[in-house]
Amino acid sequence: MRVPSLGCTEFAVPGRTLEEKLGLLESRRMWLELVNDGDRRLEPILTTVSNFNIPILSVQANRLHSLRLLSDDLGERRAATRHVEETMEWAAALGAENVVTTLVFGDPAAKDPYRLALEIFRDFGWQAEELGITVSVEPLGRNRTSFLPRVSEVHSFVSELGQEHVRLMADTMHIHDSGDDVREVVIEYLDEISELQLRDTDSRPPGMGRLDFSGVMEAVARKFKGLLCLEYKPGANPKAEFDFTCGFVLRLIAAAR
Repeated sequence: MRVPSLGCTEFAVPGRTLEEKLGLLESRRMWLELVNDGDRRLEPILTTVSNFNIPILSVQANRLHSLRLLSDDLGERRAATRHVEETMEWAAALGAENVVTTLVFGDPAAKDPYRLALEIFRDFGWQAEELGITVSVEPLGRNRTSFLPRVSEVHSFVSELGQEHVRLMADTMHIHDSGDDVREVVIEYLDEISELQLRDTDSRPPGMGRLDFSGVMEAVARKFKGLLCLEYKPGANPKAEFDFTCGFVLRLIAAAR
């Protein structure tokens, strides 16, 4: 049985600097999901990463929290598109296999947003193929978007797109927020999910909210071939939360083996 290695999104890893975060993950033999927030340059990151024996397997196009790909403003759409393209270039340079994207936070303002989304992500798919990476589309749940909020809807979108290098990803909290059963959704789409982000209710660390992760992690441990990543909002004691949730998730995986 192949047990997936565990990663963590950069902002959830304890530490003041990228060096501290990489050092902690290296000591735990975990991988990093880097965040491209638009405020850093790639070259210093490449230099820092070269000093550690830790893979960066995924990169977030994080400015999509504020830049809308489906805006009615052409300038904003172009800026959002360029941010994703830059993040793809980062991923290729860092040896990462995945780029995390979203369709839109809030409501799409563009006319015929579905058609526009197909056009945009078809272009992303061609570029991703050239770079040898995957662009993944994260369903954001009904609390964060009105446009294709559920895993089933984004799965249909990706299937219609028909681009090998554009895939579905999922986040346990967003699944729950859409009113769906997290375990059932994960099991149904497990073979299609490129990356599964683990997050408890209210964006808390797994094991510190109301979600039952036992069935989810049993399915993941037995069958999942994608990336498995912690992604949550750190609280008052980031190191204690990180230690707890790493132990919590790894124990569930071990129990399922």
